[in-house]
Amino acid sequence: MSGQRSNSHWIVWSSLIVAMLLSIIPLPDWVSISRPAWVAMVVMYWIMALPERFGLLFAFVAGLIMDIFLGTGFGHSSLGLLIVAVVTLSLHRRLRMFPWWQQAFMAFVIIGFYQLVNLWIKSALGRTPPSLWYLMPALTSAAFWPWLSAMLRYLRREFRVT
Repeated sequence: MSGQRSNSHWIVWSSLIVAMLLSIIPLPDWVSISRPAWVAMVVMYWIMALPERFGLLFAFVAGLIMDIFLGTGFGHSSLGLLIVAVVTLSLHRRLRMFPWWQQAFMAFVIIGFYQLVNLWIKSALGRTPPSLWYLMPALTSAAFWPWLSAMLRYLRREFRVT
């Protein structure tokens, strides 16, 4: 029985749906500018925790679902999440060994790249003028990273997600 794998992938997809709902909840303008990148953080966690199960395809599908949730062009979010996935996959062994504060810093850097890619796409389409305020979600994501990763780690262990 110990060789049998758990079939609890619904936890992963549920956490992704909750992250997407947190990304679309209406907030006042002064708060929404610093909304954490919930989906990117959840994708980053699951790729870091289980790189053999979740990778580029997971990030791409999550991006397409996010585009449906946000009503943006198909593939807009996927490009940013693919960059998050590539960086996380290349560093996953190191990231797992880091203490929480170094993981939070790396989340800041990776989410910062994600935000810059999204800013580049939106600026190229003429939707958003470039601004450094667009990097605020990277800062708040780094602040929320220790709690989010601890909660997802608890769920992963409790439901034996492998």
